[in-house]
Amino acid sequence: MSTSGSYSFSVTRDDIIRQAMLNIKRLDPDDAPSPSELNDCARVLNMMVKQWMGKTDFAPGLKVWTRARVHVLLNGSGNGYTLNQTAQGVTTVLNVGTVASNAAQSAASVVLAGLVPVAGQTLALQGTDGNLEYYTISSVAGQTASITPSLTVAVNANAAAYMYAAASVPPALLEIESAILRDNTNSDTPLRIFTVQDWDMLPNKMDPTNQGDPIGILYEPGINQGVLWTDCGSCQDVSKHMILTGFLPVQDFVNPLDNPQYPQEWYLALCWGLAEQISPMFGANWGQKEESLKHNAIMIARNKGSEISSMYFQPGAED
Repeated sequence: MSTSGSYSFSVTRDDIIRQAMLNIKRLDPDDAPSPSELNDCARVLNMMVKQWMGKTDFAPGLKVWTRARVHVLLNGSGNGYTLNQTAQGVTTVLNVGTVASNAAQSAASVVLAGLVPVAGQTLALQGTDGNLEYYTISSVAGQTASITPSLTVAVNANAAAYMYAAASVPPALLEIESAILRDNTNSDTPLRIFTVQDWDMLPNKMDPTNQGDPIGILYEPGINQGVLWTDCGSCQDVSKHMILTGFLPVQDFVNPLDNPQYPQEWYLALCWGLAEQISPMFGANWGQKEESLKHNAIMIARNKGSEISSMYFQPGAED
């Protein structure tokens, strides 16, 4: 028996649209969608995949392929953090090290330890005032990084140093599943995720003199950005940072040859889901046969990435 040896089958935006139109008999097999039909169907397809993001996939499946671990550097002068693609101190790829030797205020370079500096990346340094200041690495010579602007605050040897690429700053998380606080020895402490009611009841959360390590967070997703709050008014030790585990949005369909940000098991569901959505637009009948094919495709796809949960029984829980 001979097999292809290939596992790379994929579809494009226009493949999905064409198949959806074939499913509702709006397109003859030898015909091609018109430009206006492609535009209209692409708009509906984007609306649909946005509704299917995160955990909203008819449960129990989770979009684990869009799960990300987002590193958030701590703020020594407040408790609010904006999460979006221009946010400072937010990244999915963080390099952690220290400053190798003292550097005075206005110095144009620093020597780093524990990380290899890369020109063009962002460098966050713990100043002598205890806060993080952000710079761009302009050039590199060994472990020495020339920075722009010059140091606004002096830094001491062994101070925290973080480096990340601007390209690794993620869009806002749709939701947060878990959160931890990681110190400079890679030891993790779980953070509680507050409900808005529990967080509102905290007495000193907005007092900047209420310094310490956060023990919990509140996350409020918004349009194109999220806002995260810690339970302490400001963070005392910026050599620690938060790591949030959650779901990123599904990427848009922009170009005709864009592949879906979905695994192969979802391709049929995307075609039948779009077919149902565009059938009224084309005046097509949507009968029991079509509904059954869509239902079966989604039922199979939704179990892709579903996770096994542990169930615990505690004796005497009602005593």
